Amino acid sequence: MEKNPISVMYDEHDIIVKAKKIIEKLENTWDSNATEYAEKAKKLVEFFREYADGYHHRKEEEVLFPAIKDHPDFVLQEIVDEFYTHHDDFRTYASEIIENINEGDYARSYKIFKQYINDLQDHIAAENDELFVLADSLLDDRQKETLYYRFMDIDMELGEARKKDFEKWIDSVF
Repeated sequence: MEKNPISVMYDEHDIIVKAKKIIEKLENTWDSNATEYAEKAKKLVEFFREYADGYHHRKEEEVLFPAIKDHPDFVLQEIVDEFYTHHDDFRTYASEIIENINEGDYARSYKIFKQYINDLQDHIAAENDELFVLADSLLDDRQKETLYYRFMDIDMELGEARKKDFEKWIDSVF
């Protein structure tokens, strides 16, 4: 299928998981250059907030999750509810990282980054291996095409160029 929203989700996950290498490269860099650590860490939080949460999680929360939950053959409502909870947890992590950076507690901010990326990887694996496979089997081609265009509407609303900039940035740092 050419306009497959599930492919969009997988592709965005591929971009998001690249952040792990960036986080690993940040370890202890505050010892030699705290200002540079803070700048890079804040840029990474911006990526998580705008790309992972703004573009990706918004598509899931506003489009994909409701489509799955409303499907008559879907009975595992708790799974989707758990993914919503994960998204809230990720927002909390981002806030805590910024708070610790602003307080100068770089080691603590890094510890939270590590927890964030570990939880995020688990979350992405569960979505890839369970939710997206389920969605692909539940939804027919017409429904998928509708979701795809709704995803594209979100990208246009938030700015397609901004999304591409984040993708180029993560690749350049990666």
